[in-house]
Amino acid sequence: MNAPTPRPTVLTVLCILTFLSSISGLWTQSERLWNPGVVADKTRELFQSAREKLEEQPSQADTKTVDRLLESVIQRTTPDMIRKSAVIMLIFESLTLYAAYLMWNLKKLGFYLYLGGMVVAFLGSVLVIGGWLGVVTGLAGIFFSSIMCIIYAFNLKYLE
Repeated sequence: MNAPTPRPTVLTVLCILTFLSSISGLWTQSERLWNPGVVADKTRELFQSAREKLEEQPSQADTKTVDRLLESVIQRTTPDMIRKSAVIMLIFESLTLYAAYLMWNLKKLGFYLYLGGMVVAFLGSVLVIGGWLGVVTGLAGIFFSSIMCIIYAFNLKYLE
């Protein structure tokens, strides 16, 4: 009988980090789903504050572009959009959690499911939410996952 293949330490750490991140993300997105009005207000305040700080600086061409971007995000930050983004991110977090479970068990399918979760997070945000808010939400959702994905890719040789 063959002895089970040992899981490399790096892969173990990555999976644990993904478990923790996904569980935290599921909690956060659940709160956003149940309180979209509160989250929308806080998000608008945050972007409005950034916009006011930007207006205090000397006017430049790139400053005007950023101001238009912030205005677009502020206008589109509604409870309905927060709810939609929470659903997309709940799907993403669920996929990455299950993907980490599969990779923990040395299944290569987990890596591809992890990639699929990233695609869902980005394209779902861009297509469902749309505009700059969709792009910002999508990029925020996959930024750290992209780094993790690269490290997971180096460990593909250990997955069956």
